Amino acid sequence: MKAYLTLPNILTLSRFFLLPFFIVGFYINSKAGMLMSFCVFVICCITDYLDGYYARSMKQVSRLGQMLDPLADKVLISIAIVSIFGFGLTSRYSVVPATIILCREIAISGVRDASEESGSCVKTSLLSKWKTATQMISLSLIFLAPIIECVHIRYIGELLFWLSATLAVISGLKYCQKHIDI
Repeated sequence: MKAYLTLPNILTLSRFFLLPFFIVGFYINSKAGMLMSFCVFVICCITDYLDGYYARSMKQVSRLGQMLDPLADKVLISIAIVSIFGFGLTSRYSVVPATIILCREIAISGVRDASEESGSCVKTSLLSKWKTATQMISLSLIFLAPIIECVHIRYIGELLFWLSATLAVISGLKYCQKHIDI
């Protein structure tokens, strides 16, 4: 059991435990609650970077971490996307990139599972890392906008959200091309 309790795995698991606090912040229905949600989301984004960094630098890459990290990312992004619509933080037009991103994540999860079952090693591409970073930055800006009462920040967040959807499509197609025998 100790082999699994590495710093990278603890950081990954922390994202799952922090997500309820992310949602609770919205229900506080105040700037303080929004700030709490924003801060929790940013902390989750930082732990996503740190778990990978420490796993590589400390040579603590594990099978558990390789399975949990992408799952934690997908859960975090999915809950954040549902939240921006559920709490009215973005325009209705953002449903298009949201749908693209969510569909891509579900499809890639299936391809990843099939690849791993066939014994393939599934590594995250640089483009996928940029996609994730763009999603996290765009959502952070959308969460930040009502706190600082700046609609321009929301517009920038939504523009980056569209960019992240574009990156999701491109990286998803490249991923499928690499891992599916067509």
